[in-house]
Amino acid sequence: MQKLTKSIAAIMLTVVAICAAGCKPENVDSDVRVTTYTPQDITRNSALCGADVVVPQGLSLNFLGVCWSTERNPTVEDAYLFTTNWSEPYVCTITGLDPGTNYHVRAYAQRGLEYIYGDDRAFTTKDSSSGVVNANGHAYVDLGLPSGTLWATCNIGANAPEDYGYYFSWGETEPKDTYHWSTYKWCNGYEQLTKYCSISRYGYNGFTDDLTVLLFEDDAAAANWGGDWRMPTREEWNELREYTTNRWITQNGVGGWLFIGLNGATLFLPAAGYRYVISLNDDGRCGDYWSSSLQAESPSIAWCLHFYSSYFNIGIRHDRDCGLSVRAVLPASKN
Repeated sequence: MQKLTKSIAAIMLTVVAICAAGCKPENVDSDVRVTTYTPQDITRNSALCGADVVVPQGLSLNFLGVCWSTERNPTVEDAYLFTTNWSEPYVCTITGLDPGTNYHVRAYAQRGLEYIYGDDRAFTTKDSSSGVVNANGHAYVDLGLPSGTLWATCNIGANAPEDYGYYFSWGETEPKDTYHWSTYKWCNGYEQLTKYCSISRYGYNGFTDDLTVLLFEDDAAAANWGGDWRMPTREEWNELREYTTNRWITQNGVGGWLFIGLNGATLFLPAAGYRYVISLNDDGRCGDYWSSSLQAESPSIAWCLHFYSSYFNIGIRHDRDCGLSVRAVLPASKN
């Protein structure tokens, strides 16, 4: 009887061992964590999707990508796109979709012969009459920020998130050929300001008006897009930095900075460089984006966002005559 009991116990241990080895859920690896970004910029036939992965030190992957289908939990047996550069987030536009159709997308990573998938995220393409979700004709994204501020998906003058768009001197509402104090609207000579000046020695003939934030009529976003669109303040740029995960990536062949909200939504700023006199400088290497906030202590300078691939700062200041990119925002009440 004792021998029989021991034999049964041995069989049970063998079964447990087999289950432990062979009953592991398919395509699951506790060492690799894959994140599916919330689809954005959804049109009748396309959507911007993305993937990110955390890999323990010493491990490597074959591919990082996204797969999609009209059925829940798509796999690589369905439609897919991928990159071999898995060390940074992968963002791509999936195309050829049917209008007015519900789709599911998942991020995936391949390691050897194993596939590790992220969460399923659903989205619905626009039907023939609805077009892109927008405000006053321009698309935005809700990143789940505490203030509720909504961020435009493209620069002013751009048709896609990767396009550079127009360049503006601070407080001007139209692009131009030459960016210099000699062509700047609000001065009569270098540091001889005629508007937005809080210190008399910077003003023309001692002019001051104590304005430190752009008025709507001098705001490039408000003037070009209308409605409630405007340029972000320095505080709103800081909020974007503090309440998102952000890093340098290459999106559709263009380098720039990606912001990922706590809700999974994403925002991409291309490295559009800046213009001074007639030259475009550092495009593809750095990004410079105006805020609507003046540096009151030195009113010939305004605050801006500045980044390189390994550097990100909102405390950077540019002379107002330089030509920088503009990314617009909407107030929370429009959410």
